[in-house]
Amino acid sequence: MKTIKSFSIVIVLAILLTSCVIKSLHPFYTTDIIHFEHLFVGNWLDAEKAHWSVQPFKEVILEEPSELIGYYKKYKEGYVVTLEKDSTKSTFLAMPFKIKNQLFLDFTPIEDKEIDQLDNNLYRMHLINTHSLAKLDMDSNDKASIKWLAQNKIKELLDENKIKIKHEKTGFDDTILLTASSEELVKFIEKYMDSKDENKWKTDVEFILNRVNE
Repeated sequence: MKTIKSFSIVIVLAILLTSCVIKSLHPFYTTDIIHFEHLFVGNWLDAEKAHWSVQPFKEVILEEPSELIGYYKKYKEGYVVTLEKDSTKSTFLAMPFKIKNQLFLDFTPIEDKEIDQLDNNLYRMHLINTHSLAKLDMDSNDKASIKWLAQNKIKELLDENKIKIKHEKTGFDDTILLTASSEELVKFIEKYMDSKDENKWKTDVEFILNRVNE
């Protein structure tokens, strides 16, 4: 019985961690709308005192071995975002783009120390990097907010046939994975922004960042 309870807890945690934000197989942006915002660069703290380091991708990649230079052209207008909390550290590629004067970030994971140190290689073989969409608002030079597009919101709209976008359900918990092309995703975001739904950006994954000088 104890084993069953422990397994149930693990499953619940896995569902909570993987079902919060909508994920996509393809980037949410096309190259013509990439927009680098220099104000986002720097060091930030969120409400839980987690540290966010935001660096220009092109500066980070030039410090790495020459075999990685091929990534420079593709992602040179992006950011390397490192999130540190307690003893955990995760690194993401965040590609900035603008639609109708609104800034967005396309997040994909680059590295996670805990996952990379797992001895269970079979588990890691089943992981695939996907894209997530975050709305970025620079309230001032020293304050920013990031809101991820919530999976439960998209699921609700899909279930009610209020939106149509290519997707599949995958994994143990039927996670929604968008399979539309980047061009289709951009059009979807444009229409979504025009929606009069007051809760379209309501999400459980939101961070208010305050700049710190280090």
